[in-house]
Amino acid sequence: MNLFRSKKRRRPARRNRRDHILNVTATAETARRRRNQTVLLYAGQIVVIGGLFVVAWMGISTLINSQIFENRRYNVRVVEVNTDGVMTREEALAKTGIREGLNIFSLNLEAAQRALASIPEVKEARVERILPDTVSIQVDARLPVAWVAPQETGVDPSAMENACLVDAAGVMMKPQGFESGWTTLPVVYGVPTEQWQPGDQIEMLELRAALELFARAAELRNPQVILRAADVSQGWCIEAWSEPQPRFTFGLTDLAAQLNRLQLIMLQVAQTSRKIATANLIPERNTPVRFTDDPPPREDPAPVAAKKAKP
Repeated sequence: MNLFRSKKRRRPARRNRRDHILNVTATAETARRRRNQTVLLYAGQIVVIGGLFVVAWMGISTLINSQIFENRRYNVRVVEVNTDGVMTREEALAKTGIREGLNIFSLNLEAAQRALASIPEVKEARVERILPDTVSIQVDARLPVAWVAPQETGVDPSAMENACLVDAAGVMMKPQGFESGWTTLPVVYGVPTEQWQPGDQIEMLELRAALELFARAAELRNPQVILRAADVSQGWCIEAWSEPQPRFTFGLTDLAAQLNRLQLIMLQVAQTSRKIATANLIPERNTPVRFTDDPPPREDPAPVAAKKAKP
């Protein structure tokens, strides 16, 4: 026997193909089962967390309702109303829907403010809670600064059906009733009031310029410039006057410089016995001025001559 004879290595037996397929199938089934278990685990955790949130929310809601919305301590007992003369207390409460006995936290303050601000005569409205049981309603009224009317008719604007009041921003207001202070307000003619509704801002550059002119003129002293009416129907200028004369023509811009020129003219004329009939303040130099004792301007004779020459 040869001790040094090399031993033959045995080759491993080949695995059956069917066993290999069963092994792969079992591995895939195990992986699928593990994935399903993981999904179920996460789903269970989500359900539990969601349930906790629902229970917590229900508890918080119950606590809030019992301590705030159903707590009689927060029922409205005092309603402070200052309407600045725009409306009565009862009208303000009806407009906002606020009344005593309601829970102070259930009130929609923004909706109440919008309801009040929708009134043309209201410039600004504020509705505030003052804990635990007070609501404050503060209304700031629009202050009319002038009348506006389509054309000059010689009738008092307060008696004209198509005349309206405007504030400094040009917001239209239809007068309700009558106040003595309105009769002293200046008038702006040439504004087609039928194109706007009460509460609308009149979009006219001429009107804004006329309102600015009235405001600046009222501040002037030495000498005082009094303007009671203006006509903006021409569009490119403002014809302003007191009663009945003089009449001044202003441009729409640089009103301060034009008023300064007018003051200088008035100071110079005051040293004489003459009275101004018209003045055009638009030119920066050589301001055209006509006096009451000046002869009327001559008419162009050309049309008359042409009329005589016609057979």
